[in-house]
Amino acid sequence: MEMETKVTVHDAMTSNVITADPGISVAEAASIMTEKKVGSIIVKSNSEPEGLITESDIIRKVVSKDLAASKVTIGEVMSRNLISIEPERELSDAARLMAKNSIRRLPVVKDGALVGILTSSDVMMVAPELTEILVENARIEENRALSPENERSVPGVCEVCGNYEEYLEEYDGRYICEECKEDLEGE
Repeated sequence: MEMETKVTVHDAMTSNVITADPGISVAEAASIMTEKKVGSIIVKSNSEPEGLITESDIIRKVVSKDLAASKVTIGEVMSRNLISIEPERELSDAARLMAKNSIRRLPVVKDGALVGILTSSDVMMVAPELTEILVENARIEENRALSPENERSVPGVCEVCGNYEEYLEEYDGRYICEECKEDLEGE
């Protein structure tokens, strides 16, 4: 089974990334996400990405605090220290980077400009054999989740119903709770 196929980040990434200016409101960002059916938006004011805002950022930092989504800008609540990767890097490097940092989305940057986004579901679709790296990490995370200082593990916000759940499953490229998964499978 030792076959050396070099699959790059470029092979698996999505190049039409949904981006928005940091000055737009969280309400506007949420409506873009709904319209484009995406769970995150890359925030940038020029070609260089400055941050990322996800559905769970909106729920954790705005909804749970009962702030008015039309009064808060995405620049105020986005995740800033973006970890990114170059398009020519190997996909296995990307999987390891995601695993190490417990993230599911990697902006792809070439010469300072955003050229795409790579999600853990992209990795699984293009190179199923790398799922092990991602899943192995989830197991490590689950064990680590028992210690309170670690917030980032498999628990999270279901991308369908928006409820916070202890355990999310990946289904059709989205992370969803078991209840929504049963509903979708029953359709």
